[in-house]
Amino acid sequence: MRTPEEFKKTGVDVKIKTSVEAINPDQGSVHLSDGSVLPYDILVMATGADAIRLDIPGADIEGVFVLRDLTQALRLKSYVIEKSCRKAVIVGAGYIGLEMCEAFRNLGIETQVLDILPRPALRWDPEFAKLMVEELERNQVAFLPSTKPLAIEKGKDFALKLITDKGDLDADIILMGLGTKRNTKLAESIGVQMGESGAIKVDFFQRTSRDEVYAVGDCCEVFHRVIGKWVYYPLGDIANKQGRTAGQNIGGAVAKFAGIVGAQSFKLFNLEVAATGLTEEEAEKYGFQPVSAILWGLPVGRPMSRGEKLGLKLVADKPTGRLLGAQAVGEMGAVSRINSLSIALWSGLTLEEIGYLDLAYAPVFGGAWDAIHIAAQGLMRKLT
Repeated sequence: MRTPEEFKKTGVDVKIKTSVEAINPDQGSVHLSDGSVLPYDILVMATGADAIRLDIPGADIEGVFVLRDLTQALRLKSYVIEKSCRKAVIVGAGYIGLEMCEAFRNLGIETQVLDILPRPALRWDPEFAKLMVEELERNQVAFLPSTKPLAIEKGKDFALKLITDKGDLDADIILMGLGTKRNTKLAESIGVQMGESGAIKVDFFQRTSRDEVYAVGDCCEVFHRVIGKWVYYPLGDIANKQGRTAGQNIGGAVAKFAGIVGAQSFKLFNLEVAATGLTEEEAEKYGFQPVSAILWGLPVGRPMSRGEKLGLKLVADKPTGRLLGAQAVGEMGAVSRINSLSIALWSGLTLEEIGYLDLAYAPVFGGAWDAIHIAAQGLMRKLT
């Protein structure tokens, strides 16, 4: 967003291409790879997370990429152009994998995506996953479920060959979109306590177990308001909020980051895909009695509809009627519904309250009874 030179004008000295070799907490010093030593009164751990790379033969061959940061993205883009890539294989059908399907297809690259699991975006209901697979097929992307990668080799007609338990796949480029692993080594080296998730344990002010050390972003935990526990949830918007919270507290203000409800979204060609809160499996794990229902409705008022479809799933706690989670998929209106339901989760609303929420109405945006109202009232009837 800003260059080191721009930062320097505001009194921030940014060192790029420099790694931390060691931290001496007793002396309050950070030892850098360029041989210099930085003293500190307060230390912020913002070491993020690393992309997971499969530990299989050939995983380090040229043309095999992970995508976690801007540098990796630029390398991938340059490779695609320089090698005139014709065919891509994506390992992992999560957010990164599915969004990269669209990026490759927009460049005219034949694309296949595989996953060891039986459906893409496992967090979403199987009914919604069917729509995602149909959207992939509509855009000439082959989805290969329940497929295990075994090795990567140099190819003949194409640069690479991915060996799987279901056969071999040719490719000019292979992308591993398998999620992330938290980077906590430096924090552990100075005795900072880890939470139950394995990420750095923090409080609502982003302080760690050491008074002089803060942690923010994908290396640390965050408080989940629905379950009332600290969890690991590596998302960019959360990292931004944690960073600002830590900065305000370090600067002398008192700032508290009250947590998350698990809102997330991604785009798959013409589909909006979004979710918030808990799935049924997660709800059971944390001691709730989940009841759920799926509504297939309209993202706009019926007179304005041109056949668009919106799928909305709600999960609630049977004894209390409290909303626990929601999922949505559709060509339009999915993200806006999930945003509204995230606010309901944040506030601890029940299905009865959600069923009569005052939402902005106009036929171009939804019906007088919105999909949210109809889904909440429908699920409420299942509680009795």
